[in-house]
Formats: sequence, C-alpha cells, structure tokens
Amino acid sequence: MQSLKDILKDIKKEDSENKDSKKQKELFDTTEFEKKKFPFSKKAKYISKEYQAYGMKLAGKLGDSKRASMYIKWAKEKDRSVLERAYSFTIDYPNAKDKSRIFMWKVKELEQEDKHEKEE
Repeated sequence: MQSLKDILKDIKKEDSENKDSKKQKELFDTTEFEKKKFPFSKKAKYISKEYQAYGMKLAGKLGDSKRASMYIKWAKEKDRSVLERAYSFTIDYPNAKDKSRIFMWKVKELEQEDKHEKEE
C-alpha cells in the first residue's frame, strides 16, 4: 500500500509528463477567451459600451458596414427584444440580396405591432 506522499509524487510526475500532451492544451485552450474582433477594425477600437458592441455585431452579421452607426444608435434607443426578433427573422432568409433592408423593414413592422398592442 502506497503512502499519501508517494501518491502525490506520482500525480505530480504524471502532470509534468502530460504538460506537453495534446489533451492538456485542449483543456486549457485560451484562444476562445481572447478579445473578440469586430468586422470593422477602425471603428472597433472606439467601442466602450455594450450597445456599441451590439450595434457593430448587428452590422457585421447583416453585412452592412456603411450603416454601422445607425445600428449602434438603434441598439441604444430601441427595445432590444424588437432588434433580436427582427434579426432572427432576417437570418431565416439565407439567399437575400440585402439582409439589412429586410432587417429594417421587420424592425419597423414590429414597432408598429407593439404600438398597436399598447393602444388596445
């Protein structure tokens, strides 16, 4: 029967042998935790608020870099649930020529629906 001291030595020995193994590197892979890059690097360096990051993410996923500032403004002012529902509606059109137009149309439609629900 091994003593506790011997067991700990064996564990340390196995750990030092397995440090270079592939399993160990995969277990502690930190590339996923690195700072996320945004699709527009010039504007991304000025992002300091959450709504700015969300607006840039929307612009990148919709492929609309010209209107990135509009998406940031919408992320700040509009209800996030409306933007999320419009985005999920938009990604259901994989062959759309301009996803940004579909997104903007759906946002307008959802806002009108919410307005009618509040009135009733």
